[in-house]
Amino acid sequence: MLRPLIAVICLAMLPAIAAGAADQPAGTITGLFVTTKYPAMTIRAGETTTIDLAVRNFKLPPQQLQLSVPQAASGWKTSILGGGQPVAAVEVTPDSDERLQLRLEPPAGIGKGDYQFIVQAKNAQHDLKLAITLMIGDEVPAKLKLTTNFPALRGTATTSFKYRVTVTNDSGRDATVNLSADSPRNFQVGFTEAYGSQQITSIPIEAGKSKDVEASLTIPRDAPAADHKLMLRAKTEAASADLPVSLTIVGQPRLALSGEGGRLSGEAYSGQSSQLTVVLRNDGSEAARDIELTATTPEGWKSSFDPKQVAQLASGATQDVKVTLTPSEKAIAGDYQTTIRASGGTGLSESANFRITVLTSTLWGAVAIGIIAISLLVVVFAVARFGRR
Repeated sequence: MLRPLIAVICLAMLPAIAAGAADQPAGTITGLFVTTKYPAMTIRAGETTTIDLAVRNFKLPPQQLQLSVPQAASGWKTSILGGGQPVAAVEVTPDSDERLQLRLEPPAGIGKGDYQFIVQAKNAQHDLKLAITLMIGDEVPAKLKLTTNFPALRGTATTSFKYRVTVTNDSGRDATVNLSADSPRNFQVGFTEAYGSQQITSIPIEAGKSKDVEASLTIPRDAPAADHKLMLRAKTEAASADLPVSLTIVGQPRLALSGEGGRLSGEAYSGQSSQLTVVLRNDGSEAARDIELTATTPEGWKSSFDPKQVAQLASGATQDVKVTLTPSEKAIAGDYQTTIRASGGTGLSESANFRITVLTSTLWGAVAIGIIAISLLVVVFAVARFGRR
């Protein structure tokens, strides 16, 4: 009867005990602790392992502790590292922690099994011990995974194409993942960390974690309108993953202007109309539509086009356009610049500068010669008449 009664009393007291523990503020913890995130882990046979440790001081004066590994599996070499160097002691100030590492090197020919280690941190007032177990057996296989929400993109050859890719390290070890891509000829693929600008070729990822990267494409302006396939790749020493993506380039017109025979010059006379032939060409991969031609000329000049508008110019096609220019009657002899511009739908625009040389009119030349001849006759007559006197 006594034992059941005691059990009933203890059960009745459990809620009060739990409530008291819940009411205790977390900040009242006092003492020294040696901790590790993973006190038991699986490793590969024959592989040296480093385990992160922390020595924590809660609300105590500075503590200096001697460090050792008093118990280790047979044949294993052990060392405690601080700042990358072997250490034998550590000092921890109040409300802080010091980071250490336990390095474990197995003997040759080690087999499967569980191996026990004890880490000790000790001074006159405190004796702290941390048990660690290493298991050599079937480790989680190395595995990488690549995923993206938008594996198919579409745009023109001048579009900025970017794939947002998640790289997942589905293995039991941290890894440095190398990034690469197989792409069509003259396509360039560069990788950056998500929301970053620095290009990378590899990225470190912790075991079981993921990181986002961006794969950016640079493609030639004359890339043909078509569907293109790419393969994004991730690789470590132990695993690899591929992600097929696609890119659809739609056609885009591209205008070009030149003079007949490639010449960008012409001649004209002041106040007289002269004609210039301009070749309009579509070097793009799609027809250009609703093209209008305009000219920017010196002040007082007039210009007209035949035709003024081109409804459609197929990809690879050309169109001769007659440009009539009439310089100002006050234009003096010399070189002038005229800009011919072709503008189409969807913001398409192209221009070319032509040098127009204004010449002196032959009529005015004949008039000038006549005036000179009359002047000479007057002089000769005067000399002949008055020279005898």
